[in-house]
Amino acid sequence: MKTKQFNKSVLATSLSLILSGNLVSLANAAEEEKIEVIEVTGIKGSLIKSMDVKRSATGVVDAITAEDIGKFPDANLAESLQRITGVSIDRSNNEGSKITVRGMGPEFNLVTLNGRQMPTVGGRSFDFANIATEGVSAVEVYKTTKADLPSGGIGATVNMITAKPLTSPGLKASLGLKGVLETSNETGDDLTPEISGIFSNTFMEDRLGVLLSGSYQDRNNREQKAAIDNWIPNVNLAASPNLALTDNNQRADGATWYPQNSGYSINDNERTRVNGQLVLQYAVNDDIEATVDYTYSKLEFESNRNGFGVWFNNGGNVKSATINENGTYTDVAEIGGDYATNLSRAQYENENKSLGFNLTWQASDALELQFDMHDSSATNGGAGLGSDAFLIIGNTFCGFCADSGPEFGPNTANINIKSNTVDGSGIPLWGLDLIDGQGQPQAELTGADIGSLFGAVTNDTSENDMQQFQLKGEWVNQNDGFVNKVSFGGAHTKMEFRQTKAFSQNLPAGWWNWSAVHFPDDMFERVGINSLLDGFSNGNNKAIDYYVTADFDSVLHLFETIEDTIAPDIYNSGWPTDVNGKFQSGPIDNDSRVEEVTTALYTQVSMTFDVNDMPLNVLVGLRYEKTEVTSAGLERPAVSMEWVNGNEWEYVYATDQSFSQGEGETEELLPSVDIDYEIVDDVILRASYSRSLTRPSIDALGSTKNFIGNPKVGQRKVEVGNPQLQPYVADNYDLSAEYYYEEGSYVSIGYFNKKVDNFLVNVTTNETIAGLTDAFIGPRAEQARQELIAEGIQPSDQAIHDRINQNMGRDAGTRIAGNTDDPLASFAVSRDVNLRASRLYGWEFAVQHMFGESGFGLQANATKVSGDVEVDRDVVDPQFALVGMSDSANFSAIYDKDGLSVRLSYNWRDEFLSGFDQHSSPVFTEAYSQVDLNVNYQVTDQLVVFFEGLNITEQTQRVYVRYPEQFLNGAQYGARYNIGARYTF
Repeated sequence: MKTKQFNKSVLATSLSLILSGNLVSLANAAEEEKIEVIEVTGIKGSLIKSMDVKRSATGVVDAITAEDIGKFPDANLAESLQRITGVSIDRSNNEGSKITVRGMGPEFNLVTLNGRQMPTVGGRSFDFANIATEGVSAVEVYKTTKADLPSGGIGATVNMITAKPLTSPGLKASLGLKGVLETSNETGDDLTPEISGIFSNTFMEDRLGVLLSGSYQDRNNREQKAAIDNWIPNVNLAASPNLALTDNNQRADGATWYPQNSGYSINDNERTRVNGQLVLQYAVNDDIEATVDYTYSKLEFESNRNGFGVWFNNGGNVKSATINENGTYTDVAEIGGDYATNLSRAQYENENKSLGFNLTWQASDALELQFDMHDSSATNGGAGLGSDAFLIIGNTFCGFCADSGPEFGPNTANINIKSNTVDGSGIPLWGLDLIDGQGQPQAELTGADIGSLFGAVTNDTSENDMQQFQLKGEWVNQNDGFVNKVSFGGAHTKMEFRQTKAFSQNLPAGWWNWSAVHFPDDMFERVGINSLLDGFSNGNNKAIDYYVTADFDSVLHLFETIEDTIAPDIYNSGWPTDVNGKFQSGPIDNDSRVEEVTTALYTQVSMTFDVNDMPLNVLVGLRYEKTEVTSAGLERPAVSMEWVNGNEWEYVYATDQSFSQGEGETEELLPSVDIDYEIVDDVILRASYSRSLTRPSIDALGSTKNFIGNPKVGQRKVEVGNPQLQPYVADNYDLSAEYYYEEGSYVSIGYFNKKVDNFLVNVTTNETIAGLTDAFIGPRAEQARQELIAEGIQPSDQAIHDRINQNMGRDAGTRIAGNTDDPLASFAVSRDVNLRASRLYGWEFAVQHMFGESGFGLQANATKVSGDVEVDRDVVDPQFALVGMSDSANFSAIYDKDGLSVRLSYNWRDEFLSGFDQHSSPVFTEAYSQVDLNVNYQVTDQLVVFFEGLNITEQTQRVYVRYPEQFLNGAQYGARYNIGARYTF
């Protein structure tokens, strides 16, 4: 709470009037100058202002407002928004990232900046982790749409409002300093800085204003992860001799799912975020005001990762297995698998720029016109080596190698995978037995056993440029009548999206049998992992307690040295040598471009009728939109596949790129009606109908075909774009009741129903592609399998590969290309299609209560969502379901009095469908809850010190496929604590 004291001019005037005996004039002066104004700030002030927005809005609107200049309630906008009824968030790297509203996932929610549609990359969903909160004064969430809102938000339209100097005249400034402590951090600085500031001032009798805000944040943290790559349906183990199989499958269809790979990883992350905004405003006269603003944000992310684990080959490699009642292989044992450490470095930059201009003209007492335009861009791309560069080191047991070179190398050692035990709540538990190059057991890997398998780098980039022009008008009725005002306008929005993909490989697969001799033994380090992933129920029961690693840059240097001086004849990476170094992504394999132009017109009428001496407000609107899409792209298609060795495969791409193009067009009429009626004092009833749309993800509108990764068996994936996709279109119905019974206190209940047409479904089908034959299932491979089984040899992938080469009279390790005798390979081809109409509906409950002048208060809400959009996890065939739909609940207890503000928040989101895997199996994210703490103390009128704790109970996150025992990935983070101070001038 702030107290603005009696100023000197008022004091002088008062003394003069008292001395002259003019008490009436003194009273008038006091009234005019407002001797003391009580302004509520802090958490309580923010909640009261947010409630006032909700109460006065037309339609269903919620808001979060700043507690004070430069002080939003949270350090992350998404984490603030999750306390709004019906809003839940997706987290990335233990930080709020994207939002789901009323069960509609991130792609269904439009985020605007001061009413302007902003470009995004990799889809249409906005990542709130890119934006600092210091320059944001409020965020409004429109759950019912109106004709004057940009289209795109079936779930909600979220408008971020930034501060403007003429809105709050005079000198205003705030400077904040914060130290960020991540309890999970191991390699970076334990305490990292965050600096933010905002300055605003007006001149020329408050006709000219300038505002400058900025922030810098550096954050270090560690992610601990466990993962299984995917679950393969209905694997054929007939080639495994003497298989010990325990089959408890109770499925009528007999379907099964087998794990592909299992591993753990340690990711040390550093994130740097810079935000800034400059606003210039000039009131030309009482009727014309011009605003120029520039907004900038940049996020740099680097992750140094150690991933280690085993590769499961299935097929003829399996010794024993157990299938549970759901058809899940919960325990398997194999021979001949790979055990390796993946040293990787992910680096990327997100950059957003927006230059805007606004001119507002009060043409008459009744008519206001506004012209608004902006030119904005969003880019994402790899930094340093590329988006993701990785070097795989692993066992070769070349301590037994001669130093003469590759021709003397022994066979790679066998690895007997003991188990992959998966339960319904923890992480996979796997172990292994090591058999050295002499066929003898070995307890652990040492530096002498380690060499390099191979390395690769990818660099994916996205760029989205947007130009938008909006013309708005509002006529206000100056006379009696039921029409209050008429709004009208139009917009022209052009978006140009480009996405490129590049991939290159360094030191080809297959040379690892002799590579260890070139790597000094002492460059490798044994690292214990007893405490790794101990936040999971079985995390302390891991069967392996170490991994072997090395410095990424040292291994990279050896890669390049070997390439240049030792084995230039086998080097075939194909990426260019330039001033940035050799280890760079190669020529662009895929270049997809989409241009989308939308023209919109709208009109909207606000009316008020008296019903039983109470106002009935009606808002009726109609919006027309036409969108034209043109896509074009260059792609380098795969022309063949080569079986490199063991389980390693590579594509051979065409020398020349081919061109693709497509186009599409849509037109929509979007009506809306909002009614609110204060049936008795402080009780408001609302009813709304609207038709809204969400356009397909911009990257789904491309016309290119993408070959994903390397074509390992069970991993052959292709993505295809579709520029003719139609938008999702929804008919939305809302009913709600709100009771505002005290200052800062209310209770509300709402019902919503959405019927959505043209739902997009990502359909994956098994298809063949001309010319791409599969040597793994051809006659040469079948002959090799039969020979090995007849000789009592386990037909592992490596053994089959060696036998084919032997039968062909070639050296072991020679690549095997598909030929015309081999059958065409089967690919999992995914594409988006407009499939069906569906309905979802739900209830929202909210209460906010302030306990008088005690300083205590509470805020609670819950959302229940249902519909015919839920997935059936037992169905094997591809099916439609809405991604992201889940129940949610939030509770906050607050105290705000005498300069001390405290908020303890509990946020919960139920389990939800997060997507489908490459085999069309549903993927679920388990229920997650988080407890956060925020404490502020007003030391003086200007100085506030604060403490923030996020995820203070250190919750883990878990994702699975179809059934809880089909673990897909899990992450463990620590708590994050912020301590700092903010000074307001």
